[in-house]
Amino acid sequence: MKKIIIIIVAVIVVAGGVTAFIVISKNKPPEIIREYYVPGAFFVTNVKDSKYLLKTTIVLELNQKDKAVFLTDNNHIIRDVIVFTLREKTEEELRTAGIEDELRTEIVEKIKSEMGIDYIETIYFNDYVLQ
Repeated sequence: MKKIIIIIVAVIVVAGGVTAFIVISKNKPPEIIREYYVPGAFFVTNVKDSKYLLKTTIVLELNQKDKAVFLTDNNHIIRDVIVFTLREKTEEELRTAGIEDELRTEIVEKIKSEMGIDYIETIYFNDYVLQ
């Protein structure tokens, strides 16, 4: 009788452990893939209708791996989009609160559209100097 109780308890414990393992492994968040691409040391451009210059360093965050070769081969397109997007902004616009987020969205969307890609997640400004 004791052997049967021990066997039943052991089966229940093992079944509970297996069930817990299955539930935990199904609820794991998906692995987030992040890769970064730097399209050049920095960007310097004129500010629209101003004597000021804007200098910034930009890093692209990608949500897919192994895209650096394609981006490197097409770096001239990326730099062109970034420079001309920045040049469209006035000094007043570049000094407003939240302009960084607006530029992030605008630059990412323009690069995606121009290059026909969808794996750029966002951009980061490592520096942003208006003088």
